[in-house]
Amino acid sequence: MTTGFEPTTSDARAALNAARFVLGPESTTPAPGVWGSAQQVLRAITTRPELSGQALIGEARRLGALNLSDAHSLVALLTWADASDRPAESESERTLLREALAALEHAVQMNRSTVSDAPLRPTVHDMPAIGIPAIGVDPRAPREPYAAGVSDTPTPMSRRVPPGLIIGVLVTVFVIAAGAWWMLSQRSGRAYRDGVAAYGRGAREVARTAFAQAAQRHPDDAGPLVFLGRMSREEGDLPRARRFLTTAVRIAPTSALATRELGSVMLAEGQPEIARRFYVRALQLDPTDRVAQGFLGCALFRLSRFDEARRWTDRAGPGDWSRCVAAMPLPMPVPGLGYPTLPPR
Repeated sequence: MTTGFEPTTSDARAALNAARFVLGPESTTPAPGVWGSAQQVLRAITTRPELSGQALIGEARRLGALNLSDAHSLVALLTWADASDRPAESESERTLLREALAALEHAVQMNRSTVSDAPLRPTVHDMPAIGIPAIGVDPRAPREPYAAGVSDTPTPMSRRVPPGLIIGVLVTVFVIAAGAWWMLSQRSGRAYRDGVAAYGRGAREVARTAFAQAAQRHPDDAGPLVFLGRMSREEGDLPRARRFLTTAVRIAPTSALATRELGSVMLAEGQPEIARRFYVRALQLDPTDRVAQGFLGCALFRLSRFDEARRWTDRAGPGDWSRCVAAMPLPMPVPGLGYPTLPPR
């Protein structure tokens, strides 16, 4: 049975060479075909042809073939392929292809180094040399010292370990492990809190460093990724923002904040319908989120659904979304009923 990357180096290299044409800057392959080519490389690396999509990326990450940044690039490629059926046209989409290709090249390189550096494992033929009697040994023959502990009759040299000592060792190990976990969690939590404080006072580079450290120490925590995505969006780096937030939503699918922030990236990219869906999902998770309410109104306004847009912005009240309200046409009163009412919760 094969394990890890052992038999797949040449297969992965061949798949990567084929993918170069599909993920190159002049590629005319539609988005689903681009992801399909990248998927073949990952399947060759992981030897898991039955996997696809995010499960396949996660398996490559588990095996150590992808670092966190490479995984983000491939999740972004998958997200684009799920939402589009055309080739890469904009500069941001071509950048997405280049970053995905770089991630695959790194994964194949990791594959090769893993094969060359893998330690040899002992086989059954080595067992007699490490303390397991070979077949055919006369059980009546004197036992070697390593077998004394399993003799039917205790020898004068055998000693029994006091149960209290065993319990003490186990308690000590537990305390040390718990202390190490507590220290690591405190350091990670402190980095996140430091990042939030720095972001609040406008020290963006300090905040970025703190959030990156928190994300590295706790890759299963969506919080730092949400802030990294928000900062990237505010700086106009929408592809990077989308990668951070797509990963955050995958890690925490019930996070209203991560879902809403991904909707804001889609709105900034000029995809109001996709943004609307994320805002609706965020409000399903947290109906009291005023920011999601307000920007849902913005998304609806860009879809020319003016009555619905004004209802949601009225419900949200004033905020950063108020610029959308200024550009909206005034609602028409309904005869005998006045202005439209807010939609039911």
